[in-house]
Amino acid sequence: MDKSTVIETIQQELDNLFARFSEIKQGGKKIIFTQCDSVPYEVFVAHGFIVSKLPRWVMTALCKPDSSMYKRAVEYCSLADVLIVPQYCTIIPREVLQQLTVHAIQHYEGFAQDAVVNLHTILYLVLQFLGVEQEYPDDDSLKQAVAVYEEIRKIMRALTTMYAAVFTQSQLQLLCDAAFSLVPQQSLQLLQQLYHAVESSTHSDNEPTQKALVYSDFSNWDIYDACNEFDIVIVEDDSCNGRRQFDISCHTSSQNLYYELLYAYSFKSWCPGMRTVHERCELIYKALPNYDIKLVIFIQSFLNSRNEHLQSLYEQCLLQGTDAVILQADAITRQLSHYSTALKARHHFDITVDL
Repeated sequence: MDKSTVIETIQQELDNLFARFSEIKQGGKKIIFTQCDSVPYEVFVAHGFIVSKLPRWVMTALCKPDSSMYKRAVEYCSLADVLIVPQYCTIIPREVLQQLTVHAIQHYEGFAQDAVVNLHTILYLVLQFLGVEQEYPDDDSLKQAVAVYEEIRKIMRALTTMYAAVFTQSQLQLLCDAAFSLVPQQSLQLLQQLYHAVESSTHSDNEPTQKALVYSDFSNWDIYDACNEFDIVIVEDDSCNGRRQFDISCHTSSQNLYYELLYAYSFKSWCPGMRTVHERCELIYKALPNYDIKLVIFIQSFLNSRNEHLQSLYEQCLLQGTDAVILQADAITRQLSHYSTALKARHHFDITVDL
């Protein structure tokens, strides 16, 4: 299949998720929905659960109680035996949370050994909440789950960075949405088809472009296609359920796979509701020069946790010599035009807006 056909199929499968999970539930399988990748899916899959991230349409509808899709989104969430959300930045309304079985994840702190212990404690509490007495997953089951998710992450990293320029931003957002919302084996099969289609039809070029990272929530990415007009290619993002989902890597050959998985997860940047601004700066922003990313585009958010981090991260970028602009979602083209003009004139540019 060619690229367009695979993307259409992915959209169709996302649209069909309600029916698919209804069938799974009727078959007696237990389902876990998550708002984001706040927990390692592999552990729950190894324990026999079906795990899926809420698709973007559900989260968008839940933020709009007056919309026609709100009731459908609540019905979708009710298919889960448990809904896992970050405690400090869940977008799910309180009245909806009261209708569902919910487990809230608090802040993660630190990295490596101490963080692994903390993460294990959190996971075991969730498993006990689900009626699982076994503290650790079966080794073979975990290895199978890790192998599938590792392949999904590897392909997604390639598609959203190496081949980012061949997709529109809305297509990239669709891929990020589908990767962990679809059933893992189905997701992997479709992403493999897409990767082969893109790899066989893409030719390298030497057109000069400026690599950028965009900081935003889960709003529509299609507004970022305006960047193409100014030879700016978004190759990374710090967005809700964006490329950060695919950062980690864990090899199935590890002797203590469970520990290695949690150790890798302890270095995930997560969202501002899960990590401190200092930790997120260390994990993402200080490393940007190593990846030749010379511009960070900050977009104001409706999420307070994101806006609270925005100014500190903006200042860190400027201190380390990385260009940074704070834009309003409804004025991106005009403001990027000002930035491009100033850049060509080699002038310092600052278009911050009041938060």
